[in-house]
Order: sequence, then structure tokens, then C-alpha cells
Amino acid sequence: MEVRIRMRILVVSCSPWRDDNNIGNTYTNIFQGMKNIEIAHICCGSGIPDTKFVKRHFHISEKSIIKNLINGKYPCGYEVNDLNNNELEPIGKKTGFFDFMRKNRLQIFFWVRDLIWSFNNWKSDSLKKFIDDFNPDIIFAIFLDSIYLNKMLLFIHNYIKKPLVLYAWDDVYTLKQFSLSPFYWINKIIQRNYLRKVAKISSAIYTISDFQKKEYSKIFKKECKILFKGYNFNSEYIPYKLNNPLKLVYTGNLGQGRWKSLILIAKALKAINNYEIKAQLFIYTLTPLKNKVKKQLNDEKNVFFKGSATAEEVKIIQHEADILVHAESFDLKNKLIVKYSFSTKLVDYFKSAKCIFAVGSEDVTSIKYLIKYDAAIVAKNKHEIIEKLNNIVSNYNLIYEYGRKSWNCGMKNHDIYKIQDNLFRDLKYISGETYESITN
Repeated sequence: MEVRIRMRILVVSCSPWRDDNNIGNTYTNIFQGMKNIEIAHICCGSGIPDTKFVKRHFHISEKSIIKNLINGKYPCGYEVNDLNNNELEPIGKKTGFFDFMRKNRLQIFFWVRDLIWSFNNWKSDSLKKFIDDFNPDIIFAIFLDSIYLNKMLLFIHNYIKKPLVLYAWDDVYTLKQFSLSPFYWINKIIQRNYLRKVAKISSAIYTISDFQKKEYSKIFKKECKILFKGYNFNSEYIPYKLNNPLKLVYTGNLGQGRWKSLILIAKALKAINNYEIKAQLFIYTLTPLKNKVKKQLNDEKNVFFKGSATAEEVKIIQHEADILVHAESFDLKNKLIVKYSFSTKLVDYFKSAKCIFAVGSEDVTSIKYLIKYDAAIVAKNKHEIIEKLNNIVSNYNLIYEYGRKSWNCGMKNHDIYKIQDNLFRDLKYISGETYESITN
């Protein structure tokens, strides 16, 4: 048996590996610091990678597939380097009608995209060369309801005959969703077929919550494990000086109706600040919103919509906050989408050691988790929002108390060294290779 110094992990995703997007940030968090690993990345989508951690990226996009169909000399995919990096489409670039369909989640977009990938010209010699040259021990990918991504995983697994490890973030498989559209359910049936195929050939499935672990272990008849994001929590909790007025901060995605809950918070703050400005909410997000929604989230008195921020800026923003906000929608449709999901942003919040104010139904995993470990002040329904906020602004000791509780939750459940040790041990066993010890 070959003995390697480093374990080679091939990560496959729909998004570019960037430290300012959720997927890239989480992957960097999980893998960075593990000594004896080497990572290469295949991106099935547009966008420029932005991480110092991963050096090798191979990109395939719908645009390159179409161009190759028109002109066979045009590369369907290629390894990104300093010379061709400018050929990649920047994140957030507006591309007309196609971009409109993507942003508005129109079903026809997803069918058109899957149709483009069905031509299979992306199974190119350059892709095979990239895979052969890297010669991975493990294929690692998010368990996602994306037909073309799962086709890619099936192809790579069949090509190199190496173990596939899946990481489930959202409930992409069960039928516990809500939609009146027949097209949604047709697409769901097709997606589930491919999800079953990749789950069947996988050597391991990680989930993002205990509730999802139990459900997927039962469905796929495999013992799933939980994989959390983590940090070094070895230092002491240090109380912080509060701002006047109190500074509430939300950072992250506003999809799945989260913006609706932020509007409720904004309305509550307006009532609380009627005679005196006691607290203000600042929102940082990459999520595109309609102007009508933005207006409700930016009255420049109680709530301020600040737009996007880099990963480094977000760290500073969270550090300067008094209270960090987590929001989930109360709508049935959106609740079902995130029912088993755990927001990785919460681990960032724990690391910041700030009081967390959470809004959402207690049957959603992230809210259930915060309640279980008493790691946040939680408004479990719309009526509790103003009540809980009033308690916060009138009791600074409560803010300090939950800042400490947030930190303690992170220290107990999200120690990055334990997480990485367990992950490496699993991957080592799955790969059948022999490696040295790993973390710093």
C-alpha cells in the first residue's frame, strides 16, 4: 500500500471557493490548519476564486459549455491561473435576462442550466488531466439538489474510483416542503433520483445538525455524522464596552424570507425608539433585494442597510457590535426549507463572544439549537420580538450574560481542533491510506 505524506482531497462545488461566500468560508474553516492535507477544487459555475488556502482551481461554467458547442476550440473548462483569471465572470456581475432568472429562482432557469450540462462536453480531456494530475484520495462535496453537480460527482467517482464524501447543509431530499407549483414537484422527483444515486455510492455523509443526522441516517441507511464549523476557543471570555445607542448587527444571507423577520425587528425598534434612540440595527448582506424591501430596511434612524462587506470587514463589524442578530422566517414554506439547517454564521457569532438576539420558530433547527444551549435571547414568535428587545435595551447585564453564554456554547460544541481531528480520522479510514498526525 502506498504511504503518502499528505491526504489529497478534491472538493467539488457549484460556487467558486471564496472566503466571502458561505460555502468557501465554511470549507476554509473546516480544512485550514490541518497539516497533512492538500486540496484542489472543481467549480461548476461562474465566479472568481478568492482564497489563499487553496492553490488549484478548475472552473467550468454554462457559458464555457455553450461557447465550446459553438466552437470546439474554445475550452469547456480550464485550471485557473494568473493569466486566465480575468476570463472568469466576477461575482455579482449582471448578465441580463439569464441573471434575472437566476436571482428570481425561476424554474425555467434550472431546467435550461441542466439542459446545457446534459451535452456532456464538459467531460473534457482537460478536466480528466486535472483530476489525474492531482490524483485525489477523497472526493468531497456538498449534498445538493443540483442535477448537474451530482452528474459531475457520478462522473468523477466512476472515473477515478475513489471514495465520495458528502456534506448535507439543507434538507434537499425529503418531501417535507411546500409548493403549489407542479413544476417544482416534477423537478423535485428528478433531483431526488440523482441524490439517491450519489448517496448510494458515497462512503460517508456528514450533516449540519443532529436532527438532520437522524433523518438522513434513516433514509439512506447509513450512519451519518455531524460536521460543524469551528474556531479556537481556548482564550478567556472578555466582556466588552457597550455602545450608546446599542448597536445590533446582522451579517449574512437574507434568503428564505429572513428579510421579513428583519423588517419585524426594524418595526419593533421604531416603537422602542419613539422618544429616544436606544438601539439601531445595521444589516450587511450580499443578497439582492427589491427596492421596496430595502426601503423598509433602511430608514436611516432605526435600521441601516449597509450592503456587502468582505470577510475581513465582517469580522471587524461583528467585533464592534453589541448584539448580533440571527433571523429565520415564520412562513411555513421557508420554515420547511431550513427546518434541518444550521446557520454556519452562528459559529462566527459564538467566536465574537457577543450577545445573540435570535428570531424564528422553535421548530427550526438553528433556533432549537440556540434554545437547547441557552446561547441566545430568542423571540419564538412575532409578538415576542418587541418584548425581548425591550428587555435587552433596559438590562445591559442581560447583554453581558448572553455574550458569555454564546462564547461558552462555542467552546463546548465548536472547538476546531476536535472537529478537525475527528474529520481527519474519518477520512483517513475511508481512504485506506496511512498518514501522519494533522492539526497544529
